[in-house]
Amino acid sequence: MIEPVILNYEGTVLCGASEAMSLQTFTPWTLWPKVMPQLSRVSNRKNKDLISLRAFEGIPVFGPTADPNFTYWGGAEVTGPNDGLEHLEIPAGTYAVFHYKGLSNDSSIWRFIYSQWLPNSEWELDDRPHFERLGSKYKNDDPTSEEDIYIPIRPKK
Repeated sequence: MIEPVILNYEGTVLCGASEAMSLQTFTPWTLWPKVMPQLSRVSNRKNKDLISLRAFEGIPVFGPTADPNFTYWGGAEVTGPNDGLEHLEIPAGTYAVFHYKGLSNDSSIWRFIYSQWLPNSEWELDDRPHFERLGSKYKNDDPTSEEDIYIPIRPKK
């Protein structure tokens, strides 16, 4: 499958909106219509990318019966707060970054990351947000879409 790039992410501020969800109730398409009209008015964006983020309550456990709770965020990286939108600081740290090409609703990449790559790597999950960077090659519901998946990691103990 895909081998990630391991990088030290400098951290950033995310500006957007959030909603409590779980893997079973994950409906990101309900949040984005609330975010997009407001993001067009944000003048201090760092870039044109969108960020799709899950802030779990601690380090999540994934498996056939697991349904971890998280706060789902949709937004953009900014240089500082903006009125009318929520903000979240994404802390600096090490991330495994997977470049993914395909449909965003294809869960095989997630199964690969959490059940194959991570257990067989020298890394374990860290307690920081998991997110996707949706850049210029991202096309919602298109098999040629591309995005970068950021998984927070630390060396195994």
